[in-house]
Amino acid sequence: MSKIPPRYESAIFDDVPEEIKQAYSNLNERGIYIHGSVGTGKTHIAYALLKKTRADGRSAMFWNTTEMMRDIRRDLDRDSYDKTHTDSFLMDFKGVLFLDDIGSEKMTDWVAETFYLIINRRYNYILPTVFTSNFSIAELADRIGDRTVSRIVEMCKVIPLNGDDRRLSKIINKNK
Repeated sequence: MSKIPPRYESAIFDDVPEEIKQAYSNLNERGIYIHGSVGTGKTHIAYALLKKTRADGRSAMFWNTTEMMRDIRRDLDRDSYDKTHTDSFLMDFKGVLFLDDIGSEKMTDWVAETFYLIINRRYNYILPTVFTSNFSIAELADRIGDRTVSRIVEMCKVIPLNGDDRRLSKIINKNK
């Protein structure tokens, strides 16, 4: 899923915090793991990075992880001629992969194993990956497992994003 939704069409690289811009400049060597509270702009930043990646002529794919897991699950239940093969496409994708909101899924053994398989493949083949999450590294490890998160830490620059919930701030300021 890589079409940019209307809400994020205005996302631009100039608005990305400097530390994340610097990490992006090393994306071939290291991915990026951006984490912070709800509403701090992680998804907006990820879409700005996606647009920059494509403008630079690189192949890129963006997935909200809950939607990704839903699509993989749907494929498991389909007849072979109806499958979209989301899982094998993800496993074979060599471009920059954006995984938005990792850890927000209802956690099951199957979800944790699926994340491990995708992340391990990207780790082994040194493929650039950008993650966003509401969870710190330690919190994510509690959700999807230490071995998966250990790979994320080695393959990514971990960047906390601090701030207030922008969505709530807009509503509060509107009502004043």
